[in-house]
Amino acid sequence: VEGGRLMATSMNPVQAGLFSKLTGASGLTGLLAAGTAGVFFNVAPENQNPPYVVFNEQSPSVPIYAHSGVKFENAIYQVKGVTQSNSALSAGTIADQIDSALADATLTVTGYTHHYCRRLQNVDYTELGPAGTRFQHRGALYRVIVS
Repeated sequence: VEGGRLMATSMNPVQAGLFSKLTGASGLTGLLAAGTAGVFFNVAPENQNPPYVVFNEQSPSVPIYAHSGVKFENAIYQVKGVTQSNSALSAGTIADQIDSALADATLTVTGYTHHYCRRLQNVDYTELGPAGTRFQHRGALYRVIVS
């Protein structure tokens, strides 16, 4: 953990591949308050200034094993932009850049052959914070398959 942020080395290979793809997308990171340091796995640190991106497993893979080890991984990840605003417009712009980076993209997943990263459905909700502050969450669910 560095500054409250999990580093790519503490993630599994698929998570590290997603992290690399997201932090390598300059169209996305240019929209974030902390640039490439504004992409987080599971949860953003307390008091993190939005906008930022958070990704996490929604449906972890149940690996299929062969004699030589894991044969197939199939997981669903939620990837979303988070903004602090009454309007969802800037969160939607971040979601568009997430989609540009991930939809049918090729991920580098150490030790695996990447098959696909496919967008499944939208993530779109508003969270009410302290003193009526609104946080907009926009993004999508992505299926990642590797073997």
